[in-house]
This record gives sequence, structure tokens and C-alpha cells, in this order.
Amino acid sequence: MLLRQVCHRDWVDLLQPLALRIAAGEEDFGLLPSYPGRYMARGIPEFRKLVFESPLAQAACEVMGSKEAHFFFDEIFAKPPQSDEKTIWHTDRMGWPVSGKMVPSLWMPLTNVSKANSLECIAGSHSQDVRYWLFSPNARKMIKPPDRVPHPDCEPLRKDPSVQFLTWDMEPGDLLIVHPWTLHYSHGNPTDNWRIAVSLRMFGDDIRWDPRPDCVNLAGISFDEMIPGERPRGALCPLVWSADGRSDGDANYPRGFATNWSAKRKASVNEYDTFAEELRKQNASVAK
Repeated sequence: MLLRQVCHRDWVDLLQPLALRIAAGEEDFGLLPSYPGRYMARGIPEFRKLVFESPLAQAACEVMGSKEAHFFFDEIFAKPPQSDEKTIWHTDRMGWPVSGKMVPSLWMPLTNVSKANSLECIAGSHSQDVRYWLFSPNARKMIKPPDRVPHPDCEPLRKDPSVQFLTWDMEPGDLLIVHPWTLHYSHGNPTDNWRIAVSLRMFGDDIRWDPRPDCVNLAGISFDEMIPGERPRGALCPLVWSADGRSDGDANYPRGFATNWSAKRKASVNEYDTFAEELRKQNASVAK
């Protein structure tokens, strides 16, 4: 669902310069080298403020029909000018160590977005109950279970008139709320400007821990602490909005990380791009 101008221009002006500098990778912001565009709220005050003080969590709850929102993590998605780098078709569902549907991606552009460089979704795919095999670093070290299927190549579906592909023209401060089961994809960026969005993940009322070894690792939360069937709570999953006005505030939310590294260390290749060729090979094998 697309919501217009959820965040005032002041928020954009606060975050945009920082996001551009993070995306360019020319400064050391103290973010994890393995995920240099993730967990900004751990060390950058402006992003911490976005998590705990912006209207994003309330907007998510109103769309989901949730009475509470607990913060999960934040992330930047950036594509440089004239980039042909694509993000493969996928869903987020099996990346998260939880059960339930109320864990959307709150995707807010900090630069103008056109249909040419927009996130793209397949209408109605959020209703398809498919447990796709993830392409996380953990999953790539495992053998795919027989009950899981690779993420599909949706490009051939463009010829099917019954399938609706959704793209948007968006302005900074607009908000796209993406259901975790939705098949989505990102083109390259054929424009002459950076395309940058910040994404916050929130937990709603129906979310319960359901850890699996193929899930994405989360900074600071071990699988041992994810008690199956329990609701995510505590300092690492703070309540940031509730219908009755409660919130935890940021006093106990961690600052920094539990490890040190060389400032010169290069980030690993983006997991989506790393897996893209493997996915194409799998699909080709299945087709045969």
C-alpha cells in the first residue's frame, strides 16, 4: 500500500544527506562491514530518531490493524545513477525468524522515485502461501529442504495479462508498506541521480518467534533468545508505538555492536546480487 507524505520534509532533510554519504561508502559510520546499510539506529542519532519519533510506526499499525509496533531493524536501499544493478524477485517472509504476517517493510524514499527505478510488486502475491527457499548467507550453506521452492523468475509473467505489476512515482516522505509475502523486485536506476530509500521493519500483534537455521542473522539477538511462540520483546525489540499511547523509548535500545573490525575492511557483496546467478541456474534446471 502506498501512503503519500507520511513524513514531513523536515525528516527528509534530516536523513537524506546522511543516507547519501552512507550509500557512497566514502565515510566510516561505524556500521557493520557485512551490512554497511543496516542497523543505522544503533549508531546514528538521526536514524534512531526516525525509529522512535517519526509517524512511520503508527502508519504501519493503522494499515496492518495492529495495536502495537515493535521495532525490528532499519536498512538503506540505494542504487547509484545509471546503474543496471537489479534486485531479484523474492519475498521477505522466510528471512525473518518469526511466524505471523505483521512484519512489513516500511519503504520510504529519500530521493525522487520514478516508475523506471521504483520497487516493483506483483499485485495479489501477498495472498499466496508459499514458503520460498531463502537466499540468506545461512541458507546458501545449507541443502534446500524438499518442501521449499526457489524464488521464481517473474519476468515471463509480464506476458500474462492476468498478472498486474505495480510500480510508482514517489516523492521523498511517501511510504510504501510491503507485506512480507509480496513478491517484489527492483530494476536498475537509469536516471542521473541516486535512488535511495530507507526501510524500517516493524513487528505487529500477531508476530511470534519461530527461529530456523536458514533465517537472516540479526545483530545482537541469538537464536537461543528467540523463544518459539513468544512475542518479540525487550531492549532489542522495543515498543515504538501503541494505540493506548505506550512506548519504551530508546533509553535501553543498544548503541554500537558487540564486535570490532578494521575501518578499512570492505563490505561483502550484497546477498541479493550474490545469489542472483545461482537462482537463474536453479530455475533453468527446474525448467529442464
